[in-house]
Amino acid sequence: MYLSVSRFEVLICLSLGSPGENCDFENDLCKALQEENLQLGWIRRNGQSSVGPPYSDHSGNDTAYFLSLSSEMRSPAALRTIVFLPTDQEHVCQITFHYWISQGGILMVGLQKHSEDAVKNIWKDSGELQNQWKANTITINNTEKFEVGNLNTKDTFCEKVHFFSFSGCVVWLEANDNALYESAYLNSSMCHCSSKNCHFQFHYSMADSSVLKALLYTNQVRRIMHSFSNDQDEAAELLPTDFCGWKPLNTSDADWHIMKEEAPLDSRLPDRDHTTNVRFWYQLSQGSQLSVFKRTTLDGNLEKLCDISGLSEMKWTKVTIPIDSAAGDIPFQIIFRATILTMNATVAIDDISVTEECRVVNKSLSAVSAVRQQTAVCDFERDNCGWFETASADGFDWVRSSSSALAPAFQNQAPLQDHTYNKSEGHFMFILKNSSSISQIAQLQSPKFRQAGSNCTMSFWYYNYGQSVGAAEMQLLVDGLKEPTILWRVYYNHGNQWLKTFIQLGRLSHPFQFSVNKISLGFYDGVSAIDDITFENCALPPPASSCEGPNHFWCRSTKACIDRLWVCDLVDDCGDGSDEENCNPDLQCNFENGLCNWEQDTEDDFDWIRIQGPTPTVNTGPSKDHTTGTGRGHYLYMESSEPHEFEDRAVLLSPLFNPSGNGTCIFRFHYHMYGKQVYLLSVLQRTVSNTKGWLLWYKFGNQGNRWIRQTLYISSYKPFQILVKGTVGDGFTGDIGLDDMSFLGCTLYNGNLPTISTTLSGTSVPATLPMNNCTENEFVCRASGHCIQMIQRCDFRPDCSDKSDESDCAMEVCNFEDKTLCGWYQPAFEQNSRTDSIHDTNIFKWELGSGANLYPGEEEHCPSTDHTTYTVEGWYLFADSSNGEFGHTADIATPVISLTGPKCKIVFWNHMNGSTVGSLEVLCKTGNKTSKLWTQSGTQGPQWNRAEVFLGIRSNFQIIFRAKRGVSYMGDVAVDDITFEDCSPLLIPDRPCTLQEFTCANKYCIPKDNLCDFVNDCADNSDENPAICSTSIGHCDFEFDICGWKQDENDDFDWSLRTSSTTKLGTGPAADHTLQEPSGHYIFIKSSFLHLPGQKARIASPVLSRRNKYCKILFYYHMYGAHIGSLIVYQRTMSKHERILLSLTGNQGNFWQRKALNLTGDGEEDFQVIFEGIAGKGPKDGIALDDITLSKECLPFQEFLPAEPTALPPTGSCSHGYWQCQNGKCYRPEQSCDFEDNCGDNTDESECGTSCTFENGNCGWQNSLADNFDWVLGVGSPQSLRPPRDHTLGNRTGKFLYLEATAIGLKDEKAHVKSSRLKESSGSCVISFWYFKSSKAAGHIQVLIKTDVGTVKIWSESGSYGDEWNKVELHLGKLRNFEVIFEGIRTGDLGGGAAIDDIEFNNCTTAGEDPKECPAVTDFLCWNKDCIESHFVCDYKPDCEDLLDEADCSYYTSIPGSCNFETQEQEWTNVCGLIQDSRDDFDWNVSKGDDFGHTGPDTDHTPGKGQHFLYVNSSNQKEGNRAKIITAKFFPASLGICRVRFWFWMFASRQTGVLKVYTVEEHGMDILMWSSRRNEENKWMYANVVLSSNNPFRVAFEAEVGQSEPTEFALDDISFTPECMDGGPAEPRPPACSSNQFTCAYVQQCLSLDAKCNGVEDCVDGSDEMYCPTRTPSTVSPNPCKQMEFLCPSKGCIPALLICDGVPDCPLNEDEVGCYCFNGSVLCASTNRCIAVSQRCDGIADCIDFSLDESSCSVIVRKTQKITCLVNMCTRGFSLAINTLFKK
Repeated sequence: MYLSVSRFEVLICLSLGSPGENCDFENDLCKALQEENLQLGWIRRNGQSSVGPPYSDHSGNDTAYFLSLSSEMRSPAALRTIVFLPTDQEHVCQITFHYWISQGGILMVGLQKHSEDAVKNIWKDSGELQNQWKANTITINNTEKFEVGNLNTKDTFCEKVHFFSFSGCVVWLEANDNALYESAYLNSSMCHCSSKNCHFQFHYSMADSSVLKALLYTNQVRRIMHSFSNDQDEAAELLPTDFCGWKPLNTSDADWHIMKEEAPLDSRLPDRDHTTNVRFWYQLSQGSQLSVFKRTTLDGNLEKLCDISGLSEMKWTKVTIPIDSAAGDIPFQIIFRATILTMNATVAIDDISVTEECRVVNKSLSAVSAVRQQTAVCDFERDNCGWFETASADGFDWVRSSSSALAPAFQNQAPLQDHTYNKSEGHFMFILKNSSSISQIAQLQSPKFRQAGSNCTMSFWYYNYGQSVGAAEMQLLVDGLKEPTILWRVYYNHGNQWLKTFIQLGRLSHPFQFSVNKISLGFYDGVSAIDDITFENCALPPPASSCEGPNHFWCRSTKACIDRLWVCDLVDDCGDGSDEENCNPDLQCNFENGLCNWEQDTEDDFDWIRIQGPTPTVNTGPSKDHTTGTGRGHYLYMESSEPHEFEDRAVLLSPLFNPSGNGTCIFRFHYHMYGKQVYLLSVLQRTVSNTKGWLLWYKFGNQGNRWIRQTLYISSYKPFQILVKGTVGDGFTGDIGLDDMSFLGCTLYNGNLPTISTTLSGTSVPATLPMNNCTENEFVCRASGHCIQMIQRCDFRPDCSDKSDESDCAMEVCNFEDKTLCGWYQPAFEQNSRTDSIHDTNIFKWELGSGANLYPGEEEHCPSTDHTTYTVEGWYLFADSSNGEFGHTADIATPVISLTGPKCKIVFWNHMNGSTVGSLEVLCKTGNKTSKLWTQSGTQGPQWNRAEVFLGIRSNFQIIFRAKRGVSYMGDVAVDDITFEDCSPLLIPDRPCTLQEFTCANKYCIPKDNLCDFVNDCADNSDENPAICSTSIGHCDFEFDICGWKQDENDDFDWSLRTSSTTKLGTGPAADHTLQEPSGHYIFIKSSFLHLPGQKARIASPVLSRRNKYCKILFYYHMYGAHIGSLIVYQRTMSKHERILLSLTGNQGNFWQRKALNLTGDGEEDFQVIFEGIAGKGPKDGIALDDITLSKECLPFQEFLPAEPTALPPTGSCSHGYWQCQNGKCYRPEQSCDFEDNCGDNTDESECGTSCTFENGNCGWQNSLADNFDWVLGVGSPQSLRPPRDHTLGNRTGKFLYLEATAIGLKDEKAHVKSSRLKESSGSCVISFWYFKSSKAAGHIQVLIKTDVGTVKIWSESGSYGDEWNKVELHLGKLRNFEVIFEGIRTGDLGGGAAIDDIEFNNCTTAGEDPKECPAVTDFLCWNKDCIESHFVCDYKPDCEDLLDEADCSYYTSIPGSCNFETQEQEWTNVCGLIQDSRDDFDWNVSKGDDFGHTGPDTDHTPGKGQHFLYVNSSNQKEGNRAKIITAKFFPASLGICRVRFWFWMFASRQTGVLKVYTVEEHGMDILMWSSRRNEENKWMYANVVLSSNNPFRVAFEAEVGQSEPTEFALDDISFTPECMDGGPAEPRPPACSSNQFTCAYVQQCLSLDAKCNGVEDCVDGSDEMYCPTRTPSTVSPNPCKQMEFLCPSKGCIPALLICDGVPDCPLNEDEVGCYCFNGSVLCASTNRCIAVSQRCDGIADCIDFSLDESSCSVIVRKTQKITCLVNMCTRGFSLAINTLFKK
């Protein structure tokens, strides 16, 4: 449908829309009448526009809008609707409208079918009835798609209610119906949709004989998803078409369409596809344009790369556009923008490709996406977006138009192009002046907005051009406020150009709108316009379904999830105020009612000023406060105008706060730094009141006209105060504002900060001491005469009332402002002053200096300001490099410091600038030993840099600053603000420790995370005791190796074990963290020519349980250097899923820093912690790690063990639990590595790292995985440093181990080759070996022994031995569970030149050792003289072959807490000395094994008559619920000697929970000593746990539920060692029964010897019938053995006489198992007596059972040698018996 006008002026008002929707033209055109169909001349106006009649709409309203055709138009002007679908009986289309035609005007309505070009007139009217509104309704019946239009000739108007009201018309859209002046964007995707249920839904209608196909293209394959052919309205839901990850940038723009095969004949689209491997191809028709942009995360702005305009001839054209890669690693997007300038114009693109150098980043551009999600843009292309002129009828109004649409008379009042498209057809708002008067106002007002979020900003482009253009301003109008707030002003001609302005709105909680005002005083001449108004981030945070975690806050009403840092910050971020409720008013200040509890400093130059609205000076300072965002709110500002001068300071003081050592105190504030001459705003912290404090944060220069939020994390171990300092710049446009200052997680301190003494030497010392009784080892307090220990002098804590004990000591804080050295002195000049032999002029030394004393040019390499005051008048200490020569050093030292506390560190600021600056070191001198703690060399830039050095607990030492001069005077070393922080010795608090603290042995309380962190926090080292810390998983100080950590095999290179004793480590640490010594070890990576930038090294922790909840990893890192790489810490599951915990890149400071990270399992997969180091670009810059530990709460991974096979092993294999020798024999695993050849072919010893000639391999000697080079198996070579021949064969083919020489290496690096863990050696054990050292060797050898208690050096080679093999013999003696280690050490940078060969162990087996010697005096000696460790005695598991260790255990079972739960119907908790924990979730119970069937143990574990055990029923519990029992009585404090032994059972499932053992002290944290998830099907498992505590403790057993089962955990046979009761080594105890009595094993009961094995259980525990010999019934058949023989299953029959004779006769010792008689005696079953060996085969039958003691005596002859070796049995009588046997 077309509306056409000819000859004269016509005014049109349209209301086009869907049924029931009126188009009244009040805001814009409606949907049915689109703006591109509005031909030139049509304008939207009202009756007040001073253009002419009509002066109101059809209802008489003079402010209502309508469409008007100007009378200046001399040709017809058409107005077209959009395309409508065909009508039928159900769909009748009616158009109702009002119109006004002036005299001579003609209005026609025409209909154009979609298949025809001609327009058919369907209605017409002329202006015969003048100057009045008329109404008309037209009904349209058409079977084709159609458009409706009208043609006017003069003065036609249409208006409100219905000019055009379309009833029953259905809109039809075609693929190329693109809008005039609109743009379509495609931008590359940063991620891919992975949903499997993605749907595409639409409604459609189709004509007869037409076909609609939905096609899906994937991977160049065309697939028809659905085909539609019916003429009906339907809904379709399909998968979306694939745009290859590209998506529209703005959904309000026109659409991109994918074209397949041939394009329609009636369109200008390309007619073929083109596929080549290039950047992209395009086709453009005339009247179209394609632009390409790039966008990054930096600001979200579009950077144009190129423009391409359409040509008359359409063809595929290839284009390649270079993309600037200067942005480095910043992700970016490519954006295509198509601009259509004429109807039916077309833009097409195909085959977009990106070069291989680019890769897709699967994440959003964070800064961009956040903006786009909350961006609203008005470009005035469609309508005026609700902005309207409020001061009309004065001929000076804001009007929406384009330059091309204006009459020539008005075109000089508007820009030639809009800003959006830079085209004359583009739209904008501008001021149209069509009359002149004295006072005219153009007032453009926005629609009203309800509220704005806290990050809301506004920007727009403006035009203010012309000599008399005048000023303009934008006001903020807030409901409820009478006065507007000025947001923006422009005063004069800004040139013939569009300019952008940015306005920060912030949180506005009340309805508001904007007003853009310009006043004309009758002489306005210029161009004023506005375009592209953009609002960003103005929405409130969206509601969230959940908001978990300690770092988030869930808003009460809006349900938004916000960051915890936004809480109580004086800004309503939630939108409902809930984040600002219940806040402590003492911790916030918005300055609306004064300064709150902040104060003006009295020592500064002037004060901060509290103000409303803008500051007095233009172009600087805020125009409104931050709290309210209006001119009504208050804030503080610093006035920079006169009389204030450059570097004058205004300081604001906070209230005092309590210590916040862990950084939980957070300071938030908003600052405003706008103006060309803004200088400096800084935040400082101080702990001493009359000091300037140290710098926390600063900002220089102009930051723009906006409020900026800053968050600071405050750490202090002392009460502290915050100082906010503003410094005046060089001019009056330097105002600085402050507002909304708040603290989170801080508490106010009720007290005063200490002050430092202003005297030069502390308290004056009287000439004579007062009367006192002090000894020579005590210090006399000068005022009182009181005596204090000398160790209390100079310890940073005044113990004398007059503080005289701290005079002449190192000052806690020194800033040199009093022009003294604060007690520091230069030792060299102290000595020289006594002799006066050397003048101190022209000597490189430390001096006081200031910027004011510098000579011209010195400011390039010497500080121009100090650090304390940041002024040229401030003082600092520097080493003057204009004196001395290259390499000279200057030392300055403290007086002797007697004692420091565990947290002591020295913090200082250093300045090292200049091309030839030398180095600075911090040294510690104790006695005659001086060690390096910290070092820094080379230029560090023209600024002060912070450094800290950890000291910890030290005594009687000095700190020395050593400066080393560079090659010239161009570079001084300076220090300032030296502070000893937290250095006073510990004071033990008079309070119990909490559950979150560890109780030290001295009763001091430390945070539980400090336990076992390699720092002596307790001051007595009780928190680092190996007995407590050795059970921590992953606990490693790297002093010897990398412990249980593993190098990743799939990375680029390895972490290296390092020390700082070499100078070639570049920016690495000067000392390790553990020992604080250069000789201490840590692991390290750095880039080199072998390790390129970006390459990675990974090290992995032991595997941790997926059930970890409270686990933490603690470590120390050092990352210092200008080109440092990255350190990434992450969790990696067994299926390689990763979760990043920490990511650090770049310089982190030249000191060790502690980090603690939470580790949480997902309940599904076990995981590891990975440290990934990425090499940087600096060849000397590296990353170091040290002192890694996993907290005590961490649970290790334990493999699920399925049930043992029940089937018999195949023929020829060994029984379960035995290993097979190469010769087919079998041996027990515990028989390996014990120096005895149990196999006969040495299989059990061959890979243990024992005797070895290396001719057939390494014999089990293994290189350490932690080393950077190895011991290598090789042969002789006269051309290298290795030996020319081996020692074994003496030729060049013989093999040996030699120290590898590598191309890359460092002096003092080590290589270790070690044996297996050897069981036990005899007292006469000797190791011998041959070593070779070349005269040119760059390495030497040491031998180490590693045991459970540590590593000791037993031999070290020194010197050269003339290129020959040398032999060494070393006595090892009696050792248990030990390793022998050969250590090779580089003495040069390449290493090599040392070798070993022919290692041999002699006399090391314990078999036949006489006299028998045990490795430890506490060992238990079995009857057969075997030694077992004492903690295996009475643990319900026989370790002696003769069972003696389980024979007399009543004392063990009487220890409170020991229990086998055979309580004879008594209450088990009372009998056992155990109590249920009232704080757990459910309880343990006692029951029998047969109560549970297959869900619990088949039997209990207790030997003999045992039937009961302890269990938990978790069937009604949730995962994570706990059941805990605790011993009722306390054990005395002990470390590493008390043990609990017990047997446990777990339900065999991977989901089973965790069983834990804790020590529980009266106060403080529970310490996890043991945990297990190990489960073997239906099997009791043994645990032996070391218990350690610095204080009296109890023991807790805790079961944590994993899955619901009637029995998930069971416990039995708990026993404690006697050391637990004694708190130290156990005293020997007499036997419970006499020698002629039988002792019941686990109860205090003595019986006659006849009670043993008499078939009746006489002991309460049934132990008298345990381990009795098993008689084989005669009825058993077949039985190959005779009646007086014994069957060895693995050998055959042997005489029964050989059973229990102390000598194994069966290969697997079956004849010696379960014996009661020992040392060769034999049991006579009829009398239940042991027949002594001296009575056997003596011709007298002492046993009536078949004369057992006289049977098979001929066999004894063959055993003579064995019998004579029985200990203490070689009596004369026995010798006679042997002689008798020989005679027989």
